[in-house]
Amino acid sequence: MIALPAQLPLLRVGRYEVTTYGQDWLEENIRDAARAAGQGDWWFTPDIVKSLMIYLRERFPGTTITLEELTGKIRSVLEKIGFTDIGDRVALTPPALSLSLDDLAREAGEGFELRFFQLLDARLQEMADLGASAVALTASHDGVKRLCAAKYWTQTCRRLEREISIFLTRRMAASEGCRIELRTAA
Repeated sequence: MIALPAQLPLLRVGRYEVTTYGQDWLEENIRDAARAAGQGDWWFTPDIVKSLMIYLRERFPGTTITLEELTGKIRSVLEKIGFTDIGDRVALTPPALSLSLDDLAREAGEGFELRFFQLLDARLQEMADLGASAVALTASHDGVKRLCAAKYWTQTCRRLEREISIFLTRRMAASEGCRIELRTAA
């Protein structure tokens, strides 16, 4: 048996799965839609989200749900209770996505730094195109050691990690509203 976090189906965003989403994220998105519909402090939001969370935990038949499916469910609920104007404006923005630098390094191949940077740039662009507001880059030490073909953390690893950090700083400056976090913990 598979145990899902908080008993919620995994959220699929593009080809990326996000395991951590919850009530706060859904409420924020619905409040944005209500504001866009001219309903500034719309007090129904917590109740709508609580009902949706119960449905997702107890009645949703699958183990994954796409962003589009979840948007459709929210719109359907809002339409049924007479708030089509808000439902029409619901446009879920993905919660923070994560990307393993070790997986990218493995895909690029040991010692192929140029290919790694190309893959990293392409994945970050893909996530930004999906509407991600934040991307957490994980397993950076493992990825850097893999690219450097190093068993232990070396000066070469530190240099490459700095290059990745500089690349990310430039990439973040060029991306519109997508925050990138490099997690350097081993």
